[in-house]
Amino acid sequence: MTGTVRSTLELEPTALATREIGGWLAASLAHLDPATTAVLLPRAELAVHEACMNVIDHGELPAGSTIGLALEVGPAALVVRLTDHGAPFDPSTAAVLPTEPLRERGYGLTIIRSLVTEVSYRRVGAVNELELRMEIEGDDAQH
Repeated sequence: MTGTVRSTLELEPTALATREIGGWLAASLAHLDPATTAVLLPRAELAVHEACMNVIDHGELPAGSTIGLALEVGPAALVVRLTDHGAPFDPSTAAVLPTEPLRERGYGLTIIRSLVTEVSYRRVGAVNELELRMEIEGDDAQH
């Protein structure tokens, strides 16, 4: 693959709206080798979905807010950036939950971290930016 593909999506902060993520990612990755897409797409979809659900469930979004998604697919990596106007939340300060005792909820960040190569967060003014990076080639590509 050569070049870089960029795409954006704006979601209402509802669980139903997150159903758009899969199709958006699939269209954005369609230019990749089918074997690469088969490995990357399910990981990306689950990671982005979990991140969006965390914003929806815990973000304390103001009325009328949306969740912005922007992706960039290059030769080496897929990077998805989520933006929202909710309360500040730095995932690097959240503990990784142990698998025991089992809990019904609360594993979103643990799941995200297991699926991506890198998670980074920054607050820019009143906007949260969460970046999820997944390697396409190399040893980190097969999680």
